[in-house]
Amino acid sequence: MTDSSRCSRRLSSVLVAVLLASLPLRVTAQRQAWTLPESMETVKVNSFAVGRSQARDTYLSGSTYSGFAFGWENDGWAGYEPHRFFRQGRLHSDLYFSYMENPLGGGLTLEFSGRTYEGFMWHAVKNSKCDFLAGPAVMLELGVLYNQQNSNNPVNMEGYFGGGVCADNTFRFSLFRYDMALQATFFTPLAGFSMAPDYDQPYYYMLAYNGGLGKALHFIHPFNNLAFTQQVALVLPIKDKRLRVGFTCDGLKNNLGGHSRFLLNTMATVGFAMRYQTKKWDR
Repeated sequence: MTDSSRCSRRLSSVLVAVLLASLPLRVTAQRQAWTLPESMETVKVNSFAVGRSQARDTYLSGSTYSGFAFGWENDGWAGYEPHRFFRQGRLHSDLYFSYMENPLGGGLTLEFSGRTYEGFMWHAVKNSKCDFLAGPAVMLELGVLYNQQNSNNPVNMEGYFGGGVCADNTFRFSLFRYDMALQATFFTPLAGFSMAPDYDQPYYYMLAYNGGLGKALHFIHPFNNLAFTQQVALVLPIKDKRLRVGFTCDGLKNNLGGHSRFLLNTMATVGFAMRYQTKKWDR
């Protein structure tokens, strides 16, 4: 064996040894794929969303429409100051635009909707593997539906404001020595007010001749307005970043003002998490 071949084999052995020695360190550096923010700390995730929507609003049409949807989601976790009653905050906001068609050839429906939910959380479970939080939430949802088939009443506004509950769970685990986290968040309103017209007339006519907004404002509860937002997401560390790939299901079903409504958005999301310190006057 020549000296050059021996040097080549020794160099290869050294490189393999360095690689094997550095691999556990690289995996270790990915530890704690997801941790909740401490006091005065915030984690935010901006995500692009794409999926499908379904809608039926008998104020506009008795048909069910379905089609393509896309939008944007913002999710946040905040650590409050220790002396506060609630220790963690959970925020979810989104904007969706949907293009839906009637499979029976009855035209199309366009939806533009947005939601903002704020949860105030306590720790129910907290350990190295799991963080489970629950608490009250304040919720606001607004949307506009445009129906091409209904020439008399082509537009209907939907929305509600109320209070409810939020549950947020994070489960941390390892797969092939690679740490990751699985998240699940659930929002649902329990009481509040929703806007839904009582009449098969345009909005301007209803407001002018039938008693104004008082006829379109309704008290809601789970028996006449069933609404929820469910998120499931996988957090994957990539170097010093955190990739969040998830699925959001947002649904609404009610029977208010003599009309029934059904809205469902099922969206796949992808975004990166950003962690930063929060100044006191921003809290």
